[in-house]
Amino acid sequence: MKRLLAIAVLSACALLAHAADDEDGAPGDWIGVPGASAERVDEPVWGGKVMLYRVGRRDADPVVLVHGIGQDGARDWRYVIQELARDHDVWALDLPGFGDSDKGNNLYSPESYVRVLEATLGRRVGRPFTLIGHSMGAAISLEYAATYPKRVARLILVDMAGVLHRAIFAESMGRLGVEQATGFYPEEGSWVGSVMRRMLAKVEPLAGASAAILRTAETRQRFLNGDPGAIAGYALVEHDFGRALRAVKAPTLLVWGSEDRIAPMRTARVALATIPGARLRIIQGVRHEPMTQVPQRFNEIVRDELEGRAGGVQYESPAGAFKTGRVGRCKGVRGRGFSGDYERIELDRCPEAELINARVGTLVVTDSSVQVLDSQIRDGVQATRSRVEITGGLAGGSPPFVTDSSTVDVAGARIDAEDAVARNIGRERATLRFSVSEVSRDGGAPSAVHRLVRIDPDKDW
Repeated sequence: MKRLLAIAVLSACALLAHAADDEDGAPGDWIGVPGASAERVDEPVWGGKVMLYRVGRRDADPVVLVHGIGQDGARDWRYVIQELARDHDVWALDLPGFGDSDKGNNLYSPESYVRVLEATLGRRVGRPFTLIGHSMGAAISLEYAATYPKRVARLILVDMAGVLHRAIFAESMGRLGVEQATGFYPEEGSWVGSVMRRMLAKVEPLAGASAAILRTAETRQRFLNGDPGAIAGYALVEHDFGRALRAVKAPTLLVWGSEDRIAPMRTARVALATIPGARLRIIQGVRHEPMTQVPQRFNEIVRDELEGRAGGVQYESPAGAFKTGRVGRCKGVRGRGFSGDYERIELDRCPEAELINARVGTLVVTDSSVQVLDSQIRDGVQATRSRVEITGGLAGGSPPFVTDSSTVDVAGARIDAEDAVARNIGRERATLRFSVSEVSRDGGAPSAVHRLVRIDPDKDW
Protein backbone atom coordinates (compact mmCIF):
# COMPACT_ATOMS: atom_id res chain seq x y z
CA MET A 1 0.00 0.00 0.00
CA LYS A 2 2.87 2.38 0.75
CA ARG A 3 4.28 2.16 -2.77
CA LEU A 4 0.84 2.10 -4.38
CA LEU A 5 -0.24 5.24 -2.56
CA ALA A 6 3.10 6.92 -3.21
CA ILE A 7 2.67 6.24 -6.93
CA ALA A 8 -0.88 7.60 -6.80
CA VAL A 9 0.26 10.78 -5.03
CA LEU A 10 3.16 11.30 -7.45
CA SER A 11 0.77 10.81 -10.39
CA ALA A 12 -1.67 13.33 -8.97
CA CYS A 13 1.12 15.85 -8.39
CA ALA A 14 2.33 15.38 -11.96
CA LEU A 15 -1.18 16.11 -13.21
CA LEU A 16 -1.43 19.23 -11.04
CA ALA A 17 2.09 20.61 -11.44
CA HIS A 18 2.68 23.77 -13.43
CA ALA A 19 5.93 25.53 -14.04
CA ALA A 20 5.80 28.96 -12.44
CA ASP A 21 5.89 31.79 -14.94
CA ASP A 22 9.33 33.29 -15.49
CA GLU A 23 9.28 36.90 -14.37
CA ASP A 24 11.90 39.46 -15.29
CA GLY A 25 10.42 42.18 -13.08
CA ALA A 26 9.58 42.40 -9.42
CA PRO A 27 8.08 39.30 -7.69
CA GLY A 28 4.54 40.76 -7.63
CA ASP A 29 4.46 41.95 -11.25
CA TRP A 30 2.50 38.87 -12.34
CA ILE A 31 -0.52 40.17 -10.41
CA GLY A 32 -0.99 42.91 -12.98
CA VAL A 33 -2.58 45.38 -10.53
CA PRO A 34 -0.96 48.71 -9.58
CA GLY A 35 0.17 48.91 -5.99
CA ALA A 36 0.59 45.15 -5.49
CA SER A 37 3.27 44.21 -2.98
CA ALA A 38 5.36 41.06 -2.62
CA GLU A 39 7.42 40.42 0.48
CA ARG A 40 9.41 37.46 1.74
CA VAL A 41 8.51 36.99 5.40
CA ASP A 42 9.76 34.65 8.08
CA GLU A 43 7.83 31.49 8.91
CA PRO A 44 8.68 29.72 12.17
CA VAL A 45 7.59 26.18 11.29
CA TRP A 46 10.61 25.23 9.17
CA GLY A 47 12.60 28.43 9.71
CA GLY A 48 12.36 29.59 6.11
CA LYS A 49 10.87 32.41 4.08
CA VAL A 50 7.38 32.67 2.60
CA MET A 51 6.41 34.94 -0.29
CA LEU A 52 3.44 37.01 0.80
CA TYR A 53 1.38 39.10 -1.63
CA ARG A 54 -1.03 41.95 -0.93
CA VAL A 55 -3.13 44.06 -3.28
CA GLY A 56 -6.29 46.16 -3.22
CA ARG A 57 -7.85 48.62 -0.82
CA ARG A 58 -6.21 48.60 2.59
CA ASP A 59 -9.39 49.83 4.31
CA ALA A 60 -11.68 47.22 2.72
CA ASP A 61 -12.85 43.80 3.89
CA PRO A 62 -9.93 41.33 3.79
CA VAL A 63 -9.81 38.17 1.66
CA VAL A 64 -7.11 35.50 2.03
CA LEU A 65 -6.36 33.05 -0.82
CA VAL A 66 -4.68 29.64 -0.30
CA HIS A 67 -3.55 27.68 -3.37
CA GLY A 68 -3.27 23.95 -3.96
CA ILE A 69 -0.44 21.70 -5.12
CA GLY A 70 1.51 23.08 -8.09
CA GLN A 71 4.55 25.25 -8.60
CA ASP A 72 2.46 28.22 -9.78
CA GLY A 73 1.54 28.71 -6.13
CA ALA A 74 -0.48 31.89 -5.62
CA ARG A 75 -0.45 32.53 -9.37
CA ASP A 76 -3.39 30.11 -9.58
CA TRP A 77 -5.44 33.02 -8.21
CA ARG A 78 -4.32 35.64 -10.75
CA TYR A 79 -7.81 36.19 -12.22
CA VAL A 80 -9.48 36.20 -8.80
CA ILE A 81 -6.97 38.69 -7.41
CA GLN A 82 -7.47 41.06 -10.33
CA GLU A 83 -11.24 40.95 -9.81
CA LEU A 84 -11.29 41.34 -6.03
CA ALA A 85 -8.54 43.96 -5.80
CA ARG A 86 -10.97 46.70 -6.85
CA ASP A 87 -12.88 46.66 -3.57
CA HIS A 88 -11.20 44.21 -1.18
CA ASP A 89 -7.96 43.93 0.74
CA VAL A 90 -6.57 40.79 -0.91
CA TRP A 91 -3.82 38.62 0.61
CA ALA A 92 -2.20 35.52 -0.91
CA LEU A 93 0.92 33.52 -0.28
CA ASP A 94 3.09 30.88 -1.85
CA LEU A 95 2.92 28.03 0.65
CA PRO A 96 6.30 26.67 1.76
CA GLY A 97 7.49 24.22 -0.89
CA PHE A 98 5.76 26.07 -3.74
CA GLY A 99 6.09 29.17 -5.91
CA ASP A 100 8.71 31.62 -4.68
CA SER A 101 8.72 30.42 -1.06
CA ASP A 102 11.54 28.31 0.35
CA LYS A 103 11.50 24.61 -0.51
CA GLY A 104 12.95 21.53 1.09
CA ASN A 105 12.44 17.91 2.06
CA ASN A 106 10.14 18.89 4.95
CA LEU A 107 6.96 17.40 6.39
CA TYR A 108 4.43 19.62 4.61
CA SER A 109 1.38 18.43 6.55
CA PRO A 110 -2.01 20.17 6.91
CA GLU A 111 -1.30 20.84 10.61
CA SER A 112 2.00 22.52 9.77
CA TYR A 113 0.47 24.60 6.99
CA VAL A 114 -2.21 25.81 9.43
CA ARG A 115 0.57 27.03 11.71
CA VAL A 116 2.22 28.78 8.75
CA LEU A 117 -1.03 30.55 7.87
CA GLU A 118 -1.50 31.77 11.42
CA ALA A 119 2.10 32.92 11.74
CA THR A 120 2.27 34.75 8.41
CA LEU A 121 -1.30 35.98 7.91
CA GLY A 122 -3.47 35.62 11.00
CA ARG A 123 -1.99 38.50 12.96
CA ARG A 124 -1.04 40.58 9.93
CA VAL A 125 -4.58 40.75 8.59
CA GLY A 126 -5.73 41.68 12.07
CA ARG A 127 -9.49 41.19 11.72
CA PRO A 128 -11.85 38.42 10.57
CA PHE A 129 -11.41 37.64 6.89
CA THR A 130 -12.94 35.63 4.08
CA LEU A 131 -10.78 32.54 3.52
CA ILE A 132 -10.80 30.97 0.05
CA GLY A 133 -8.86 27.75 -0.60
CA HIS A 134 -8.49 25.49 -3.61
CA SER A 135 -7.75 21.73 -3.66
CA MET A 136 -5.13 21.07 -0.97
CA GLY A 137 -5.44 24.76 -0.04
CA ALA A 138 -9.16 24.21 0.58
CA ALA A 139 -8.39 21.35 2.97
CA ILE A 140 -5.82 23.53 4.76
CA SER A 141 -8.38 26.36 4.91
CA LEU A 142 -10.95 23.98 6.39
CA GLU A 143 -8.52 22.93 9.12
CA TYR A 144 -7.55 26.55 9.77
CA ALA A 145 -11.19 27.66 10.10
CA ALA A 146 -11.84 24.85 12.59
CA THR A 147 -8.68 25.68 14.57
CA TYR A 148 -9.05 29.48 14.56
CA PRO A 149 -12.80 30.10 14.27
CA LYS A 150 -12.57 33.75 15.35
CA ARG A 151 -10.20 34.54 12.47
CA VAL A 152 -12.56 33.42 9.68
CA ALA A 153 -15.68 35.41 8.83
CA ARG A 154 -16.56 33.35 5.74
CA LEU A 155 -15.15 30.21 4.13
CA ILE A 156 -15.13 29.28 0.43
CA LEU A 157 -13.78 25.81 -0.39
CA VAL A 158 -13.06 25.11 -4.06
CA ASP A 159 -12.72 21.48 -5.28
CA MET A 160 -11.32 20.43 -1.90
CA ALA A 161 -8.99 17.43 -2.06
CA GLY A 162 -7.86 14.93 0.55
CA VAL A 163 -11.03 14.34 2.58
CA LEU A 164 -11.79 10.75 1.60
CA HIS A 165 -9.75 7.82 2.92
CA ARG A 166 -6.38 7.29 1.25
CA ALA A 167 -7.49 3.95 -0.23
CA ILE A 168 -10.33 5.70 -2.07
CA PHE A 169 -7.89 8.36 -3.26
CA ALA A 170 -5.51 5.67 -4.57
CA GLU A 171 -8.35 3.99 -6.45
CA SER A 172 -9.48 7.30 -7.94
CA MET A 173 -5.94 8.20 -9.01
CA GLY A 174 -5.59 4.73 -10.51
CA ARG A 175 -8.59 5.41 -12.71
CA LEU A 176 -7.19 8.79 -13.66
CA GLY A 177 -3.87 7.20 -14.55
CA VAL A 178 -5.65 4.70 -16.80
CA GLU A 179 -7.42 7.60 -18.51
CA GLN A 180 -4.12 9.40 -19.11
CA ALA A 181 -2.59 6.26 -20.60
CA THR A 182 -5.52 4.94 -22.64
CA GLY A 183 -7.90 7.83 -23.22
CA PHE A 184 -10.85 6.31 -21.35
CA TYR A 185 -11.88 6.62 -17.72
CA PRO A 186 -12.85 3.24 -16.19
CA GLU A 187 -16.26 3.45 -14.56
CA GLU A 188 -17.31 1.81 -11.31
CA GLY A 189 -18.62 -1.38 -12.88
CA SER A 190 -15.82 -1.90 -15.40
CA TRP A 191 -13.36 -4.78 -15.26
CA VAL A 192 -10.51 -2.27 -14.78
CA GLY A 193 -12.24 -0.87 -11.70
CA SER A 194 -12.74 -4.39 -10.38
CA VAL A 195 -9.05 -5.23 -10.86
CA MET A 196 -7.99 -2.06 -9.03
CA ARG A 197 -10.28 -2.83 -6.12
CA ARG A 198 -8.97 -6.40 -5.83
CA MET A 199 -5.40 -5.13 -5.91
CA LEU A 200 -6.16 -2.57 -3.19
CA ALA A 201 -7.89 -5.21 -1.09
CA LYS A 202 -4.69 -7.28 -1.11
CA VAL A 203 -2.40 -4.43 -0.04
CA GLU A 204 -4.75 -2.53 2.28
CA PRO A 205 -3.67 -4.54 5.36
CA LEU A 206 -0.22 -2.92 4.96
CA ALA A 207 -1.64 0.59 5.11
CA GLY A 208 -1.13 1.01 8.85
CA ALA A 209 2.58 1.57 8.33
CA SER A 210 2.14 4.07 5.49
CA ALA A 211 2.65 7.12 7.73
CA ALA A 212 6.24 5.94 8.19
CA ILE A 213 6.99 7.35 4.73
CA LEU A 214 6.59 10.85 6.12
CA ARG A 215 8.46 10.29 9.36
CA THR A 216 12.03 11.10 8.32
CA ALA A 217 13.83 12.95 5.55
CA GLU A 218 15.35 9.62 4.48
CA THR A 219 12.00 7.88 3.97
CA ARG A 220 10.53 10.94 2.26
CA GLN A 221 13.48 10.91 -0.11
CA ARG A 222 13.24 7.17 -0.75
CA PHE A 223 9.52 6.97 -1.45
CA LEU A 224 8.64 10.51 -2.58
CA ASN A 225 11.96 11.75 -4.00
CA GLY A 226 11.95 14.50 -1.38
CA ASP A 227 9.55 16.42 -3.63
CA PRO A 228 7.51 19.06 -1.74
CA GLY A 229 4.40 18.49 -3.88
CA ALA A 230 4.48 14.75 -3.35
CA ILE A 231 5.16 15.13 0.38
CA ALA A 232 2.30 17.62 0.76
CA GLY A 233 -0.04 15.39 -1.24
CA TYR A 234 0.84 12.30 0.76
CA ALA A 235 0.48 14.12 4.09
CA LEU A 236 -2.87 15.45 2.88
CA VAL A 237 -4.39 12.00 2.23
CA GLU A 238 -2.97 10.72 5.52
CA HIS A 239 -4.84 13.39 7.48
CA ASP A 240 -8.26 12.82 9.06
CA PHE A 241 -10.50 15.86 8.49
CA GLY A 242 -13.47 14.41 10.36
CA ARG A 243 -13.18 16.78 13.32
CA ALA A 244 -12.57 19.86 11.20
CA LEU A 245 -15.57 19.20 8.94
CA ARG A 246 -17.96 19.21 11.89
CA ALA A 247 -16.24 22.02 13.83
CA VAL A 248 -16.43 24.82 11.27
CA LYS A 249 -18.55 27.74 12.48
CA ALA A 250 -18.14 30.21 9.61
CA PRO A 251 -20.70 30.38 6.78
CA THR A 252 -19.30 27.98 4.19
CA LEU A 253 -19.72 27.78 0.42
CA LEU A 254 -18.47 24.77 -1.55
CA VAL A 255 -17.64 25.40 -5.22
CA TRP A 256 -17.06 22.37 -7.44
CA GLY A 257 -16.38 21.48 -11.05
CA SER A 258 -18.83 18.80 -12.14
CA GLU A 259 -16.11 16.86 -14.01
CA ASP A 260 -13.45 16.97 -11.29
CA ARG A 261 -11.65 13.63 -11.09
CA ILE A 262 -8.92 14.62 -8.65
CA ALA A 263 -11.47 15.67 -6.01
CA PRO A 264 -14.61 13.95 -7.36
CA MET A 265 -18.13 15.16 -6.64
CA ARG A 266 -18.41 12.56 -3.89
CA THR A 267 -16.02 14.70 -1.83
CA ALA A 268 -18.34 17.68 -2.31
CA ARG A 269 -21.32 15.62 -1.11
CA VAL A 270 -19.41 14.49 1.98
CA ALA A 271 -18.44 18.08 2.83
CA LEU A 272 -22.01 19.24 2.27
CA ALA A 273 -23.33 16.56 4.63
CA THR A 274 -20.82 17.23 7.41
CA ILE A 275 -20.05 20.98 7.49
CA PRO A 276 -22.86 22.69 9.45
CA GLY A 277 -24.99 24.84 7.18
CA ALA A 278 -22.72 24.44 4.15
CA ARG A 279 -23.98 25.22 0.65
CA LEU A 280 -22.82 23.78 -2.68
CA ARG A 281 -22.58 25.41 -6.11
CA ILE A 282 -21.59 23.18 -9.03
CA ILE A 283 -20.00 24.55 -12.20
CA GLN A 284 -21.03 22.25 -15.02
CA GLY A 285 -18.47 20.95 -17.52
CA VAL A 286 -15.45 22.05 -15.45
CA ARG A 287 -12.77 19.87 -13.89
CA HIS A 288 -10.44 20.67 -11.00
CA GLU A 289 -9.49 24.34 -11.46
CA PRO A 290 -12.59 26.47 -12.10
CA MET A 291 -10.82 29.73 -11.19
CA THR A 292 -8.46 29.31 -14.17
CA GLN A 293 -10.70 27.32 -16.50
CA VAL A 294 -13.79 29.57 -16.27
CA PRO A 295 -12.56 32.64 -14.36
CA GLN A 296 -15.51 34.88 -15.22
CA ARG A 297 -18.07 32.36 -13.99
CA PHE A 298 -16.00 31.56 -10.92
CA ASN A 299 -15.58 35.24 -10.02
CA GLU A 300 -19.34 35.78 -10.34
CA ILE A 301 -19.92 33.04 -7.75
CA VAL A 302 -17.33 34.52 -5.39
CA ARG A 303 -18.85 37.98 -5.83
CA ASP A 304 -22.32 36.65 -5.02
CA GLU A 305 -21.00 35.13 -1.83
CA LEU A 306 -19.02 38.17 -0.69
CA GLU A 307 -21.92 40.52 -1.39
CA GLY A 308 -24.43 38.47 0.57
CA ARG A 309 -26.27 36.85 -2.34
CA ALA A 310 -26.13 33.41 -0.81
CA GLY A 311 -26.70 30.63 -3.28
CA GLY A 312 -26.30 26.90 -3.60
CA VAL A 313 -28.05 23.80 -2.34
CA GLN A 314 -27.95 22.65 1.28
CA TYR A 315 -27.90 19.20 2.77
CA GLU A 316 -31.28 17.81 3.79
CA SER A 317 -31.02 15.13 6.44
CA PRO A 318 -33.09 12.00 5.74
CA ALA A 319 -33.63 11.44 9.47
CA GLY A 320 -37.11 10.79 10.72
CA ALA A 321 -39.72 8.10 11.17
CA PHE A 322 -41.47 6.70 8.11
CA LYS A 323 -44.13 4.10 7.49
CA THR A 324 -44.61 2.41 4.15
CA GLY A 325 -45.30 -1.06 2.87
CA ARG A 326 -43.70 -0.34 -0.50
CA VAL A 327 -41.06 -2.80 -1.73
CA GLY A 328 -38.64 -1.85 -4.48
CA ARG A 329 -37.09 -4.54 -6.66
CA CYS A 330 -34.48 -4.62 -9.41
CA LYS A 331 -33.46 -7.73 -11.29
CA GLY A 332 -30.84 -7.68 -14.02
CA VAL A 333 -31.12 -3.97 -14.83
CA ARG A 334 -28.18 -1.54 -14.96
CA GLY A 335 -28.46 1.92 -13.43
CA ARG A 336 -31.82 1.50 -11.68
CA GLY A 337 -32.66 4.45 -9.42
CA PHE A 338 -34.76 4.68 -6.26
CA SER A 339 -35.91 7.63 -4.13
CA GLY A 340 -38.59 8.14 -1.52
CA ASP A 341 -39.76 5.73 1.22
CA TYR A 342 -39.50 1.93 1.02
CA GLU A 343 -39.92 -0.79 3.59
CA ARG A 344 -37.43 -2.90 1.63
CA ILE A 345 -35.33 -2.65 -1.52
CA GLU A 346 -33.95 -5.79 -3.20
CA LEU A 347 -31.24 -5.60 -5.86
CA ASP A 348 -30.31 -8.77 -7.78
CA ARG A 349 -27.67 -8.53 -10.52
CA CYS A 350 -28.17 -4.77 -10.82
CA PRO A 351 -24.89 -2.93 -11.45
CA GLU A 352 -24.63 0.80 -10.82
CA ALA A 353 -27.93 1.11 -8.96
CA GLU A 354 -28.63 4.35 -7.10
CA LEU A 355 -30.54 5.32 -3.97
CA ILE A 356 -30.88 9.11 -3.76
CA ASN A 357 -32.76 10.88 -0.96
CA ALA A 358 -34.38 7.59 -0.01
CA ARG A 359 -35.59 6.22 3.33
CA VAL A 360 -35.43 2.45 3.41
CA GLY A 361 -36.11 -0.19 6.02
CA THR A 362 -33.78 -2.94 4.74
CA LEU A 363 -31.49 -2.89 1.70
CA VAL A 364 -30.66 -6.32 0.23
CA VAL A 365 -27.92 -6.31 -2.41
CA THR A 366 -26.91 -9.46 -4.34
CA ASP A 367 -24.36 -9.56 -7.18
CA SER A 368 -24.82 -5.82 -7.62
CA SER A 369 -23.22 -2.45 -7.02
CA VAL A 370 -25.12 0.47 -5.52
CA GLN A 371 -24.46 4.07 -4.59
CA VAL A 372 -26.50 5.38 -1.67
CA LEU A 373 -26.60 9.18 -1.44
CA ASP A 374 -28.13 11.22 1.40
CA SER A 375 -30.41 8.38 2.44
CA GLN A 376 -31.52 6.58 5.60
CA ILE A 377 -31.28 2.80 5.90
CA ARG A 378 -33.10 2.03 9.13
CA ASP A 379 -32.72 -1.73 9.56
CA GLY A 380 -29.43 -2.45 7.84
CA VAL A 381 -27.71 -3.51 4.62
CA GLN A 382 -27.34 -7.15 3.58
CA ALA A 383 -24.69 -7.42 0.86
CA THR A 384 -23.70 -10.60 -0.99
CA ARG A 385 -20.94 -10.52 -3.63
CA SER A 386 -21.59 -6.82 -4.01
CA ARG A 387 -20.21 -3.33 -3.57
CA VAL A 388 -22.13 -0.79 -1.49
CA GLU A 389 -21.07 2.87 -1.45
CA ILE A 390 -22.80 5.17 1.05
CA THR A 391 -22.29 8.94 1.03
CA GLY A 392 -23.89 11.08 3.72
CA GLY A 393 -27.10 10.03 5.43
CA LEU A 394 -27.76 7.49 8.17
CA ALA A 395 -27.54 3.74 8.61
CA GLY A 396 -28.88 1.67 11.48
CA GLY A 397 -29.73 -1.91 12.27
CA SER A 398 -28.62 -4.87 14.31
CA PRO A 399 -26.03 -4.84 12.86
CA PRO A 400 -26.15 -2.09 10.20
CA PHE A 401 -24.03 -4.15 7.78
CA VAL A 402 -24.12 -7.88 7.08
CA THR A 403 -21.63 -8.76 4.37
CA ASP A 404 -20.75 -11.88 2.37
CA SER A 405 -17.85 -11.48 -0.09
CA SER A 406 -18.66 -7.77 -0.40
CA THR A 407 -17.10 -4.35 0.00
CA VAL A 408 -18.79 -1.56 1.94
CA ASP A 409 -17.54 2.02 1.52
CA VAL A 410 -19.02 4.67 3.84
CA ALA A 411 -18.19 8.41 3.71
CA GLY A 412 -19.58 11.29 5.74
CA ALA A 413 -22.37 9.16 7.22
CA ARG A 414 -23.75 8.49 10.71
CA ILE A 415 -23.93 4.82 11.74
CA ASP A 416 -26.16 3.86 14.68
CA ALA A 417 -25.59 0.31 15.92
CA GLU A 418 -27.24 -1.53 18.78
CA ASP A 419 -24.02 -3.46 19.32
CA ALA A 420 -21.85 -4.62 16.41
CA VAL A 421 -21.50 -2.35 13.38
CA ALA A 422 -20.84 -5.14 10.88
CA ARG A 423 -20.96 -8.92 10.61
CA ASN A 424 -19.10 -11.05 8.08
CA ILE A 425 -21.05 -14.20 7.20
CA GLY A 426 -18.86 -15.09 4.23
CA ARG A 427 -15.85 -17.38 3.81
CA GLU A 428 -13.28 -14.65 3.17
CA ARG A 429 -12.26 -11.49 4.95
CA ALA A 430 -14.56 -8.52 4.41
CA THR A 431 -13.41 -4.94 3.91
CA LEU A 432 -15.24 -1.87 5.18
CA ARG A 433 -13.86 1.57 4.32
CA PHE A 434 -14.92 4.52 6.47
CA SER A 435 -14.14 8.14 5.56
CA VAL A 436 -14.84 10.97 8.04
CA SER A 437 -17.89 9.15 9.40
CA GLU A 438 -19.38 8.72 12.86
CA VAL A 439 -20.34 5.52 14.68
CA SER A 440 -22.62 5.28 17.70
CA ARG A 441 -23.01 2.00 19.58
CA ASP A 442 -25.78 1.20 22.04
CA GLY A 443 -27.09 4.74 21.90
CA GLY A 444 -23.81 6.23 23.12
CA ALA A 445 -22.13 9.38 21.90
CA PRO A 446 -20.85 9.14 18.33
CA SER A 447 -17.17 8.52 17.76
CA ALA A 448 -15.23 9.47 14.64
CA VAL A 449 -14.11 6.71 12.30
CA HIS A 450 -11.72 7.22 9.37
CA ARG A 451 -10.13 3.87 8.71
CA LEU A 452 -10.21 0.52 6.99
CA VAL A 453 -11.87 -2.31 8.89
CA ARG A 454 -11.07 -5.91 7.98
CA ILE A 455 -13.42 -8.55 9.41
CA ASP A 456 -12.57 -12.26 9.47
CA PRO A 457 -15.21 -14.86 8.51
CA ASP A 458 -17.94 -15.40 11.13
CA LYS A 459 -16.76 -12.33 13.07
CA ASP A 460 -18.34 -9.04 14.10
CA TRP A 461 -16.88 -5.57 14.39
